[in-house]
Amino acid sequence: MRPLLLLLHLLTLLPLVAYAVTSSPPSSLKASLILLPSTFAYLLTYFSIPFISNFLLKANMYGLDIGKRGTPTEHDKVPEALGIVPGTVWILLLCLSLPLLISTHPSLTLPLLSSLFTVLFMLFLGFTDDVLEWPWRVKLLLPAISSIPLISVYEGSTSILCPNQLTWIFWTPAGGLTNFSTAVSNFITAYPNSPTNLIDIKYFYYLYMSLLSIFTTNSINIYAGINGLEVGQSCVIAGSILTHNVWSLGKGVNVEGSWFSVALLGPFLASSLALCCYNWYPAKVFVGDTYCYFSGVIFAVVGIHGHFSKTLLLFLMPQVLNFLISIPQLFKIVPCPRHRLPRYVKETGLMTVSRREDGGMNLTLINVVLKVCGDMKEEHLTMVLLMVQVGFSGLGFAIRYGGGSSLFFNEEL
Repeated sequence: MRPLLLLLHLLTLLPLVAYAVTSSPPSSLKASLILLPSTFAYLLTYFSIPFISNFLLKANMYGLDIGKRGTPTEHDKVPEALGIVPGTVWILLLCLSLPLLISTHPSLTLPLLSSLFTVLFMLFLGFTDDVLEWPWRVKLLLPAISSIPLISVYEGSTSILCPNQLTWIFWTPAGGLTNFSTAVSNFITAYPNSPTNLIDIKYFYYLYMSLLSIFTTNSINIYAGINGLEVGQSCVIAGSILTHNVWSLGKGVNVEGSWFSVALLGPFLASSLALCCYNWYPAKVFVGDTYCYFSGVIFAVVGIHGHFSKTLLLFLMPQVLNFLISIPQLFKIVPCPRHRLPRYVKETGLMTVSRREDGGMNLTLINVVLKVCGDMKEEHLTMVLLMVQVGFSGLGFAIRYGGGSSLFFNEEL
C-alpha cells in the first residue's frame, strides 16, 4: 500500500515537472519548486507521524474506532488529530519556499502570505476542536473570520459570466439594459452590449468567497467516519485540481493562478498521501478535525487566489451532495446523533446503514451508498466512495471543458 501511494504521488507530479522542464525557456527552478518541497513533505510526514503519535497517546489524545465494535481491536487506542503533522509540514515548507516563490512570482506575495495566515488559523481551529470539541456555531463562525485575510488581498475580478439562458434578465434583445438591471445597478452591474455577458456582482462576490471558505472547511468534516475516507477524498480532489492546473498551464490560461495552486497543492498532496499510509484500513491513526479543516481551507485558498473557485465546486460535487442530503439532520429537522457513521455488524463483518433514535436512516452519502449497494466491508466501502469521488471529478471535467460553452458565451468558466 505505501509504495503504491508514493508511486501515485510521483505520477501525479510527473506532468507538472514535464511542463516545467519543457517550457520555453526551460526552467529547472520551476521544476524544483514543484518536486523538492513535495518530496520533503512526503518524507517528513511519513517519518514524523509515528514519533508524534507517541506524544499524542501520552497526552491522552486518542480515540476508539467505533467501526470496530465487537472485534478484538475495539478497545485499541488510536492516536487522534494526526492532521497536525501534514499541516505543520506544509506550513514549514511553504515558509522555506517563500523566498524562491516570491522572487519568481512577485505578484503572488500577498496571496501567499494571506494564505499562510489563513491556513495557520484553520489548523489551530481544527486542533483545538479535537481537544475542546467546539459547538457547531463556532465551527461556522471561525472559518468566516479566517477568510478575511483572503478576501482583503483578493485582486481578481468580481464579475461573473451570466449563462446564456438568463441573459434576458439583464439585457434586451438589442443589447441594452433591462429595467431590472437599472434597478439593481447599485448592487449588480450589467454592461450594455457586453459581448461576453459579464455582470459585476461586487460585494456579493466577497460574500460568496467567505461562504466558500466555510463550506470547504466543514464539507470534508461531515463526509467522514470510516478509515481512509477523509484523506482519500482530499487526495482525489487535490489531484483533480492539479490536473486542471496543468491543463491551464499548457494552454497558457491563468498561468499565475495555476502556478500558485501548484506550489500549494504539491506539498499538500504529498503529505496527505503519507498520512493515508497510516489512516488506511485498519487505521493506525485518526486524522481528526485538524486534517479536515486543513484540507478544506487549502482548497478554498487555491480556488480563490488561483481564480478558479467555480471550477473548484465541480470537484466538490460529492461533498455538496452529502451536505444537501444531510440538511434535515444538520438543521435539527430530524434527530441528529453525534456520530452518523455506518454501523459495524459483528456477525457478518460488514458495514451497514446506521439509524437514528426514531428508526430513520442517518442522512449521509455514505449511508445512501450502503443503501443502494448493500452492506460491505469497511475497506471496500472506502474504495467505492473514492471511486464515486473520481467519477464526479470526471463529470466535473466534462462540465468544465465540454458543457461550459453551452451554458456560457465564453468557454472559460
